[in-house]
Amino acid sequence: MRGKIERVIVVGAGPVGLLTALFLGQRGIAVDVVEASDKVNDSPRGLAYGSAAVSVLSRAGILNKVIERGYVPADVSWRRPNGEFIVGFQVPKISLSGLPSIVMLPVGSLSPLLVEEIQKLDNVTLNWNHRVLGTGQDENQAWVEVEVEEQGSKVTKRMTAHFVIGCDGGSSAVRKSIFGSNFPGWTWHKQLVVVNAYMNFDGLNLSDIQWVVDPENWYVIGQINKKGLWRLVYGETLGLSVQEIKDRLPERLRRTLPGNPEPGQYQIANVTPYVCHQRCVEKMRVGRILLAGDAAHLNNPMGGLGLTTGICDVGSLVDCLFGIGGGHASLDILDKYDQERRRIFNEVVDGLSTANFRRIMQDPDQFIEKDPSYKLMMASGGNATMSAAQQQVDQSLGCDLTRFYDKPIAFGQE
Repeated sequence: MRGKIERVIVVGAGPVGLLTALFLGQRGIAVDVVEASDKVNDSPRGLAYGSAAVSVLSRAGILNKVIERGYVPADVSWRRPNGEFIVGFQVPKISLSGLPSIVMLPVGSLSPLLVEEIQKLDNVTLNWNHRVLGTGQDENQAWVEVEVEEQGSKVTKRMTAHFVIGCDGGSSAVRKSIFGSNFPGWTWHKQLVVVNAYMNFDGLNLSDIQWVVDPENWYVIGQINKKGLWRLVYGETLGLSVQEIKDRLPERLRRTLPGNPEPGQYQIANVTPYVCHQRCVEKMRVGRILLAGDAAHLNNPMGGLGLTTGICDVGSLVDCLFGIGGGHASLDILDKYDQERRRIFNEVVDGLSTANFRRIMQDPDQFIEKDPSYKLMMASGGNATMSAAQQQVDQSLGCDLTRFYDKPIAFGQE
């Protein structure tokens, strides 16, 4: 198939699905976004977008709005549990790509922004309360079977398009419809707790982002905005209920957080536990059904690599679809999408995110003595600007699949 793509179904109204729909809608393709919930998910999840994802957000025309609602961090550091600085780097305002190196905005704030942009398009429809039961396809089209409520009763409908894209997260119904329970990889024997809280860290001279290194009392502490809202991530015992985690939180913060705050010195906004995985599907393309973001791969959140990788999936996938729709590529380019995006996850993201997590779960003196990243940063001065090598690693999470177009694009036809 080459030529016009008339309609695409995107399953999942998270940042990956909504960004995919926005790109396609901007190109005049009709899109049905199918979401099981009745609104976007605003729970505390991803926060940081690396330079490769920043480039994709810029392409979509929303980067300035993302920065307006978030901010560009100035520095990153590694610290002891008492807050003492060990090593770090300054984040360059402009990366090798000519755009910010890192942008901070919670996913729960990005998704409403994407909804606002989508609602300006009359060819994209947001279908809330549509639960996917299954998928199917033939040579010319793909479809989803969805459960919806009509006049007080649940009914099943079929929605059809040229392609179905599963962006419906780690428990993806689209992925399960193809592969069942098969999702190769493993699970961390840690429960992560993500806390959004209004904190006063005055006097500690914290960076915008820091990693607190300790075998037991490690933290990731990141500033969400300039109004005192911070993101805290730490580890808890597996199997605790949400209420048990909340009950233990004040003592945990008083005993282990830099500054040792008492309960009256902060205000908790959200507490959300997560179990972390390192997983990747065997295929991100099966015929006319495609997967992107957490529906295709999962990794721990250390370094924002999951969110960045999912956004980069979108940039690669829409280029493939634009190539097919514009007659510059056949359906075979979708195999390149599958191969390249899985290669990047397996060869870069999986190992890097795992190393990031294990790095903070060690004794700080061991980190200083043995960790290669510490030695690299010290070789640059211990608090210098992020190196070109680090920036290149960040950029490697994206990939330009237009190089696989088999018909050159004339100037002005991009």
